[in-house]
Amino acid sequence: MKIKITPKLVTTVLFSLMILSVGFYMIERSIDFFNSEFARNESDFRGYLTVLFARLFMIIGWIAIIAALYFRGHFKDVEKPKTDILELHEKIEKIEREKQKQQGE
Repeated sequence: MKIKITPKLVTTVLFSLMILSVGFYMIERSIDFFNSEFARNESDFRGYLTVLFARLFMIIGWIAIIAALYFRGHFKDVEKPKTDILELHEKIEKIEREKQKQQGE
């Protein structure tokens, strides 16, 4: 079976690796914390939970933003803004040439 490498596949793999690496890091840090003496102290545990939930909400926020952009089609044609600007530049140059011709007459 031959896997066809497409931009969508590469993006999906990189995005998944990014999320998994951060998730595994958080799991590792959680295990380290629970095996330490700080886990028995209530105030340190509250601080740990604050940091943990802040990181979780940050990850969920980034996933939501990227998913919303993906489903709205922002990644379908990434070259379109460049071509739009080039077309606009050509229109502006054409209008300027016409104005110069009218002023020269």
